Amino acid sequence: GIPCRFESVLSFWHRHGLVFGKSDFYYVSLLNPVSKDIDIDPVEVSACKWMPIEQFLTSQGHPLILHILDKVFELKNNEESLESLRNKKGRLRPIVKMVEGDVQFGNRDPFPTYTGRISR
Repeated sequence: GIPCRFESVLSFWHRHGLVFGKSDFYYVSLLNPVSKDIDIDPVEVSACKWMPIEQFLTSQGHPLILHILDKVFELKNNEESLESLRNKKGRLRPIVKMVEGDVQFGNRDPFPTYTGRISR
């Protein structure tokens, strides 16, 4: 792991009745690392490394991660808007506030889905 200080929740979802009939929670948080050291647990992951955000953006293809990057940072798998999103320390800052919305799957009732909304 990496020791970090929690700053905020950027996005989360909660779904019922998924794999094995269980619920699923998925959280994305904004963290501030206390150290650059990485303590890899080989039982959980095979590799872990720091990478520039530009490299991360071009390596992602997962729809949920791309959705969160778009809604929270207004990044659409490219680098165009990165510089305008950086704070004085060079970190990306969210351009959103947390809001509740509904996501509809098939004929099920809508699921409350919390994500960031651009607040300009």
